[in-house]
Amino acid sequence: MDSATFGAPTAELPESNAPQRGLLRTVWDFTFRMMLRYIKNSYKDDPFRTFLEVCLIGFIVWYITKQKYNIGNNEVVLSEKEIDELVEEWRPEPLVPELTEIEREMLDKAVLIDGPNGTKVHLASGNNSKPVLNFASYNFLGFTDSPDLEDRAIDTLRKYGVGSCGPPGFYGTLDVHMELEKQVAAFIGHSAAILYSQAFTTTLSVVPCFSKRGDIIVADESVSFAVQQAIMLSRSKIYWFKHNDMADLERVLSDVNKQLSGAAGKTFGDNKVARKRKFIVTEGLFQNTGDIAPLDAIVALKHRYKFRIILDESYSFGILGKRGAGLTDHFNIDPHEVDLLIGSLCYGIGASGGFCCADKDLVEHQRLSGLGYCFSASMPGILTVAAADAIHALEANPEKFLAGLRENTVLLRNLLKRITGLQVDGAPDSPIIHIRLSPDALVRMKRSGGTWTKTDMDRVLNELSDEALKDGVLLIPAKYVDDHEHILPNSSIRICVSSAHTRKEIEKCAHAVKSAVNRVASKKR
Repeated sequence: MDSATFGAPTAELPESNAPQRGLLRTVWDFTFRMMLRYIKNSYKDDPFRTFLEVCLIGFIVWYITKQKYNIGNNEVVLSEKEIDELVEEWRPEPLVPELTEIEREMLDKAVLIDGPNGTKVHLASGNNSKPVLNFASYNFLGFTDSPDLEDRAIDTLRKYGVGSCGPPGFYGTLDVHMELEKQVAAFIGHSAAILYSQAFTTTLSVVPCFSKRGDIIVADESVSFAVQQAIMLSRSKIYWFKHNDMADLERVLSDVNKQLSGAAGKTFGDNKVARKRKFIVTEGLFQNTGDIAPLDAIVALKHRYKFRIILDESYSFGILGKRGAGLTDHFNIDPHEVDLLIGSLCYGIGASGGFCCADKDLVEHQRLSGLGYCFSASMPGILTVAAADAIHALEANPEKFLAGLRENTVLLRNLLKRITGLQVDGAPDSPIIHIRLSPDALVRMKRSGGTWTKTDMDRVLNELSDEALKDGVLLIPAKYVDDHEHILPNSSIRICVSSAHTRKEIEKCAHAVKSAVNRVASKKR
């Protein structure tokens, strides 16, 4: 048949391409037959698979042929004038929020200590030649300005230098660190201890190290800001109970166990949900209230409802108990009843850093998983030796420090309670005393009869501390991170008693507070 039959010429391949054409035809025939056989067999054995593959091929064809988004088509061309106007109008967001009026007032009145800290300090502002009595620092046992510790610290500085400049797991561990860990564990009576270089980050490291996402934390609603942040970082399920209310704590523990039992029965039988780790988190001596946690009742509830205890003794270590060993010593409870016992070497001991006492396995786990331990430089040798010497002094003669502290605490608390118009909060034997004007005094001071705002209260307490400073007594209103507190504590002045204060100084403090209250309360608002 020639080309004239179809009315159009047909291009003939050269005879030299005839073998190539035959090969292509053979490959095509073989491929087509294989595909046809595959489709027939596939449809016969699994028709759904054929349908799925056809859909997939259709999607690929659609995706390849669809219109692509071209960012150039949406480009907005601005003139130089428009660009200049936009740049002129742009204002960057502030890195931190603007200070409120009361925050600015408090910042302007911030007290700066010129020289070493102690029971008597010189201020950078005002008459620097005359020292004032310091009732604002956590110097409970007077170790901050102890001459004996100072001499030993100088010798340590010459031997170890200023700092280790490395984390404990790398090259930051010194012999004095290991000795202090053994000393702290022996003093408290626990199995082992681990040191952290900063007191604040100790709690922030320990709690998330053991309580993870999905675990349960039941916490006192008045715990300090450091404990609140530690709980938040753990990402655990959080339940709060009323401050030091054991009936409410038992209610929460019971509700949690019922929820877990119900969830286990409905979803997972009795395995995964039932194995959630459950913790009771509280403080020994509360920073925000001056109260003492009833550890005996908490331990009883721990066993009844199968929880573990994380106890923050940052402010009670060195202070409470016959030996100053903390809340377990105060209630005469075996320290092993507390699963994770956190403490500070700053407030009672007058050094720096913190620690965690627990069973040896739990301590060793923190050396690999405690963020504050793994990624922070270790405690300087000078502060480590200072802490060890302070604990040794407390062990050798606890009555010398603790008896004086309790005597001063009881004396000042009794003198403050006699002041008309003053409210005194905190446990009877707590060296942290919170004072604020009583409701009756506030009613008398309010000329308009309206309600008191937090700003009003802060201003009144600032005036009260300013008046006390005129009489030579340094008092500071308690500061809080208002927007991040779980429950913002009521405004107050936090007084810290020290065993190094003399009876005369305690009486002078009470007299200064009384005079300040009388002067401030006489003003109408």
